[in-house]
Amino acid sequence: MSDSKPEKPITMHPHPLPPVPEGMSKSQWKKVWKKKRFEETKDEFAKIRREKRQKAKETRRAKIQEYLDRGEEVPEDLRRKPRKNQDQKDSGINIILDCAFDDLMNDKEVVSLSTQITRAYSHNKRENHFAKVKVTSFNKRLRTRFEEGLKDAHHDEWKNFEFTEDPTLPTENSVYLTADTDETLEKLEPGTNYIVGGIVDKNRHKLLCYNKARELGIPTKKLPLAEFIKLTGREVLTCTHVIHLMLRYFDNLDWKEAFETVLPQRKLEEAEAAAEAAAKAQSPQAESSEPSSATSEEEPQD
Repeated sequence: MSDSKPEKPITMHPHPLPPVPEGMSKSQWKKVWKKKRFEETKDEFAKIRREKRQKAKETRRAKIQEYLDRGEEVPEDLRRKPRKNQDQKDSGINIILDCAFDDLMNDKEVVSLSTQITRAYSHNKRENHFAKVKVTSFNKRLRTRFEEGLKDAHHDEWKNFEFTEDPTLPTENSVYLTADTDETLEKLEPGTNYIVGGIVDKNRHKLLCYNKARELGIPTKKLPLAEFIKLTGREVLTCTHVIHLMLRYFDNLDWKEAFETVLPQRKLEEAEAAAEAAAKAQSPQAESSEPSSATSEEEPQD
């Protein structure tokens, strides 16, 4: 298969920051200006996102065709699964998304978290095994995002997914998953509550979930990531990846197989190359004067 270059992130031409109004700090004015610019350009961003999704579909089809033309098996990560798995089995585990970190994220990161949750829901209804998932501290901007920006997703009707404002986390039979601990999660135990930190922070808040778990007296463990895949930098996965890996583990009770199918090395290398290209594409001028660039977030999959 021919090598494909990572796509560039969606960006808009930078606009100089207007003079700061009297009585307002530069940082406050920058936030107001970014929000104003976002409102002015959101339709254009939506159009670009649609075009990117269409291009991604065409690229996927082309990759699949290359495998078929060579008479090779299509990799798992390129296959489409049915929108709902009718033969699912209960994994017996409970997954709790601890979303009590709204104040530590910017608007773009809240949007990203909402997308991760919708993708996690999609995996939970398509995989061979499902978990009972609860989203705690469902309030503030995250709740607004679902009730306004994602209202067509009907999150309150999702099967095996519960949303609650209650921030309380169970401490009995619970494990808080965090990359900052030294303890590795060897296997998943039915009847156990696995808590996942619901935060997108680009590594700004290290030890956040670890320290919270310790304060609550909840044991901490990490997925055996380093044993099976190679990542540069800190070993942090998205909420989507964590939940997908846990569900896939139950297929054969095998972490190695779960990692190889959910996060094949080829896919990781492509993602890292794309992230590096995105970092190089951003300039200080664009960051200081332009609203956060839109990302190619997927629409919720019902």
